[in-house]
Amino acid sequence: MKKITISISAKSFDITLEDEFAKFFESELERLFKNKNSLEVKDILASFIQECHDRFESEKMQRDILQKVEEKLF
Repeated sequence: MKKITISISAKSFDITLEDEFAKFFESELERLFKNKNSLEVKDILASFIQECHDRFESEKMQRDILQKVEEKLF
C-alpha cells in the first residue's frame, strides 16, 4: 500500500492505494495536471469533463466500428 497526498484548494487529502494502482494513479495525475503541487476545483472539473468527452468519443467510435462489422457479417 502507498500513501499519496493530494492538495485541493489548499486542503490536503491523504489516500492509500494498492502499490500497482498507486503508480498508475500518480502517472495519471502527472498527465492530467502537469505536476501541479496544488489543484483547484476548476482544474479537476476541467479534467473530468475532458476525460468524459474522450471516453464518449472512444465509445462512439467503438459503436460505429461494431455497426460496420455487423453490417459486413449480416
